[in-house]
Amino acid sequence: MTVGSEAGSAIETTDGTRTLRLQWEDPSVAVLGLVQLSRDDLVERLQAGDLPLPPLAKLLNVAVADADPGRMTLLLTPDERHINFLGVVGGGVAGAVLDVAMWGAVQLSVDDKSMITTVSMNTNLIRGIAHDQGPLRAIGEAVHVGRTTATAQARLVDDGDRLYATATATFVRMGAGRS
Repeated sequence: MTVGSEAGSAIETTDGTRTLRLQWEDPSVAVLGLVQLSRDDLVERLQAGDLPLPPLAKLLNVAVADADPGRMTLLLTPDERHINFLGVVGGGVAGAVLDVAMWGAVQLSVDDKSMITTVSMNTNLIRGIAHDQGPLRAIGEAVHVGRTTATAQARLVDDGDRLYATATATFVRMGAGRS
């Protein structure tokens, strides 16, 4: 019996146990997209859902909801795969999703072929996240994008804009200035 599913994965139950099956596309396609596409083309393909999601996004049940230069919104739909020993969604899940949202906001802000990577991050968990509460939005916003470094902030909220976590991060530009 399938309990929950989304494109590319399904959780099945058998005699009280769960099995998670995942399917994903070759992640090098998305990496090549980052390197070969212009910023505007990358934003357009992300908005249209034309780039394959990386395996981590499939594992965490995350999808791109919106993408623009300086801002990225991801949807996280928590389920049993996310819970820790206390029965709530683990803080690392929230941190990972907020990190990707901030990274996307910054990556989509650069107008050259620089690759962005996180060098430090601070996450604050505001309240517990239940595995069956429905989708959450991770909204990442670039705060500063300089020649070599960048900063961003993000928040994790539900449909009613109730706050679950916040984060800030610092990024470096690798290959800054390449065209």
